[in-house]
Amino acid sequence: MVGMTPLRPPAAFLPVAVALTAFALGACAPDVHDEMPGRAQAAPPAAAQSGGLKTLRQIQAEENARPISPPRPQPPPAPPQKLSDASQAPGQPPGQPPVRRRGSSSPPPPPIDQPATPALPAPGSTQGLTDRAKRDLMSPEVDRLRTDDAMGRLDPLQQRDLLRKQQDLRQYGPGPLGY
Repeated sequence: MVGMTPLRPPAAFLPVAVALTAFALGACAPDVHDEMPGRAQAAPPAAAQSGGLKTLRQIQAEENARPISPPRPQPPPAPPQKLSDASQAPGQPPGQPPVRRRGSSSPPPPPIDQPATPALPAPGSTQGLTDRAKRDLMSPEVDRLRTDDAMGRLDPLQQRDLLRKQQDLRQYGPGPLGY
C-alpha cells in the first residue's frame, strides 16, 4: 500500500519497555552481593592450585574461613640522634634537629646584633596650636563687631552675637595682647 506509514509504539510505552529490558538483564546477572559490607576485600587469583576455575562463592567462602589477624602495632619512632653542639643552630633547643637551608651549601650566617632603636617620645599635644588657630580666625570678626558697637551701629541681635563670640574667644585662652 502506498502512503502508509509504519506503526510506531506509543511514546507512553517507551519507559515501560526500558524498565522491562533492564529487569530482564538484571535477572540474568549472577547473584553478587557483599557479605561483609564496609570491609575492603582483595580478590584472590581466579585459578585454584588444581588448575580449575573457582566461582565467586567459593572464593568468598575461603576468605571468610581465613582467620582475621589483628593489625600489627606500629613500632614507636626512634629517638632523634644526638648531634654535636657545633651542628646545632645557636637559637635552637639542643633536643631538636637543626633546620636545613635549601639551596646553600655554606653554613648560615651568624645573627646580626642590631642596637635597639630608641623609643620615640609620645607626640605632644596639639591643643594649644588648635586653640591659637581658632582664636586667630575669630579675632578679626570680634574686633570689627566691637568697633561697630562702640559707634552704636549694632542692633540687639548683633550685640548678642558679639557677646557670644567674645565668650568663645575667651574659651581659647588669652590672645597675644593678653585679653
